[in-house]
Amino acid sequence: MKPQTLRFGDLRLVGVSRAGVETWLRVSPPGLAFDVGRGSLRLAGTRDLFVSHGHLDHSLGVPYVLSQRSLHRAEATRVFCPCEIVDDLGTLIEAAARLERVRYEYELVGLAPGDRVEVGKEMAVEAFRTDHVVPSLGFHLLQRRHHLRPELRGLEGAELARRREAGEEITESREELTLTYCGDTGPKIFRDEPRVLTARVLVVECTFLGDELRDKGSRYKHLHVDDLADVAAALACEELVLIHLSRRHRAEELRREAERRLPALAGRIHVLIGEGDD
Repeated sequence: MKPQTLRFGDLRLVGVSRAGVETWLRVSPPGLAFDVGRGSLRLAGTRDLFVSHGHLDHSLGVPYVLSQRSLHRAEATRVFCPCEIVDDLGTLIEAAARLERVRYEYELVGLAPGDRVEVGKEMAVEAFRTDHVVPSLGFHLLQRRHHLRPELRGLEGAELARRREAGEEITESREELTLTYCGDTGPKIFRDEPRVLTARVLVVECTFLGDELRDKGSRYKHLHVDDLADVAAALACEELVLIHLSRRHRAEELRREAERRLPALAGRIHVLIGEGDD
């Protein structure tokens, strides 16, 4: 599959996602990756890799990306993953390095829910627990933005400049939830981490469609389109990006069913699979 690109203002998403095949998403700015799939050259320029869990369609590519970055003598890569899988992922990485007879330059860091990582100027990633069959995390991308204080709105630019030069603080800052990436998860995520519903861009799986597959979502801790419909009234995102569709379904089926079940978001629902896989 060729990577698919989505743009939302200054935010650019590039990636592929098919359940059981591979999932990775590069987000710019700041240029980090959420999951690594089976490895892609498109991730060779990425310093920060956030691995949601150990299933190989999300994590197998870590050694490949480290290999490519080492080949091109890039700066040391930071790899973040659930703290429960640090040892196992480290073993996989070092086995690959031994096979290649090279030394990868990287730092492997385990994260727990609530941990934060600075990823750029006034940008951070915060980990949260997801509802999956293995230890798993989702990630919030947070950005601190500065806005003119409400009581100063409407003043002329010259007056604002005068106040600034006099030492008055004319702006206030607040942290905004720019994007949330949920990785693999079942429906308990909406109860346990309700903040996902408020992200400007919500990247969330929708693996199954149809009544006959309704039980598979709960059994394997994945989302069925019915689970999204159940929280539709609470979804406050500006853009909804659906990933991890089962190979049983086509992208157009998911797009059509999601817009039918979530009419308030019609026109703002995006299905990310990959170019050439529909």
